Amino acid sequence: MARRPRTGAAERLPYRAGQDERAMHGRQVEFQASHELLQATMDASTDMIQVFEAIRDATGRIVDFRWVLNNHTSERKYGEVRGESLLQRNPGVIEEGIFDAFCRVTETGLPEQAEHHYVHEQFDGWFFQIVVKLGDGVATTTRDITEWKESQAEIVRLREEVVKVKLAETEGQLAAIFATAPVGMSVLSLDGSFLRVNEELCRILGRPREEVLALSVPDVTHPDDLQPSLVAIEEALSTGRPRTLDKRYARPDGSLVWASSTLSVLPRSDGQPDRLLVVTADLSERRKADEALRRSEALQRVLIAELQHRTSNLLGVVRSIAENTARGAGTLAEFRTHFDDRLDALSRVQALLSRLSEHDRVTFDSLLHAELVAMDGRTDAVTLEGPPGVRLRSSTVHTLAMAIHELATNAIKYGALGQDGGRLAINWTLEAEGADGKPWLHIDWRESGVSMPPEREWPKGTGQGRELIERALPYQLGARTTYRLGADGVHCTIAIPVSATIGADEGGAV
Repeated sequence: MARRPRTGAAERLPYRAGQDERAMHGRQVEFQASHELLQATMDASTDMIQVFEAIRDATGRIVDFRWVLNNHTSERKYGEVRGESLLQRNPGVIEEGIFDAFCRVTETGLPEQAEHHYVHEQFDGWFFQIVVKLGDGVATTTRDITEWKESQAEIVRLREEVVKVKLAETEGQLAAIFATAPVGMSVLSLDGSFLRVNEELCRILGRPREEVLALSVPDVTHPDDLQPSLVAIEEALSTGRPRTLDKRYARPDGSLVWASSTLSVLPRSDGQPDRLLVVTADLSERRKADEALRRSEALQRVLIAELQHRTSNLLGVVRSIAENTARGAGTLAEFRTHFDDRLDALSRVQALLSRLSEHDRVTFDSLLHAELVAMDGRTDAVTLEGPPGVRLRSSTVHTLAMAIHELATNAIKYGALGQDGGRLAINWTLEAEGADGKPWLHIDWRESGVSMPPEREWPKGTGQGRELIERALPYQLGARTTYRLGADGVHCTIAIPVSATIGADEGGAV
């Protein structure tokens, strides 16, 4: 018996090279799609948002971080730094403990936040930074709070200055301070009545000077904060030391204003308490800034979660496209052509997603129009009818888009959009189904006027597009589908559950 010749290593190399090239191309596409989605999400923020990946040594210990992404706000301060080393570009992060925080978050997955007075490299200011884990690295949101810190320091400085000079200042000097101070100032009797007030305090209290001078502390204090206010007066008088508390003042119009008041004792010549000097700083802006920061943190958490969810879905779709295209391709060139064509369709979906605001969804009509406009076919042969603004679930967008793409591609190659006289009618309706009345989108894709080959020559198997419609959509989305080849073209129906809300400007057929 003749022995089969052994296949040498050199004969296997082209096949391996092809595998490596396809794998590398797939990874590049996955990375590019994730990068573009992340960049669009981050650029929506006015804070500095950066993403770093960990650099580890041979033992797995983190020794540095490398910039992966920056948003526009960050680029204005740093310039282009993607791919650069954090420690080489900003060695001050070690001294400030920022590098250690990055390592802890990467290893434990627990987010951290902190204020830093960063005076290194090109920076000189105060920053509030939130660090969350992202992959094998971190994503950071950094806000410049230098101006807020300086205003707080100025308030403290003014308070301390007032306390230092209160014994030595004459009535004229005290009057000048009252007139020019950017904070509310008042002199109280020992029972809490107002003896003297400046314009800023009147503004805070929302009352004219004459009215304030006829009142006492209980008259302008929110009932829930009255007891702490009386306790603060008593402690200042008994100890002789300044006392500070945050409290709410009640205005005549019923509104409330938060303020921080510091009480200091003004003694008589014999050292006994005579009056109280009160410095009051309006906290409205600070509390607004705190609330805005909390909202920003909450939004950041939502964006990161949505980004991770969408990225996971996107990678699954790309992987499925690559696997199915590879199974149906006879050559590498054929694989590239079909794979690039399907990635273009996926890219159009990403473009729609990137233009959405926080709670928006891609609508079916916008998805359909984007695909038909991109196709090089007889779009004048297409009629569309259905309600606009039908919002698709995020989990259905990519798979449904690929199904529409496959139908349109086949229509151009073999059907209504590639033959003279062919027509394509796409109708859709939104209907409530089941006991709970949840909305379902019903799509009817019907070709006509197509010159079809004899039925005996029709394909016996299923191509990728038909497999996607008949198997993937029901399995992945719970859809109901039909796909039939008729005497004059394809007739396909798809029914899928959709979002319970629709766009605000819908009304009538497209």
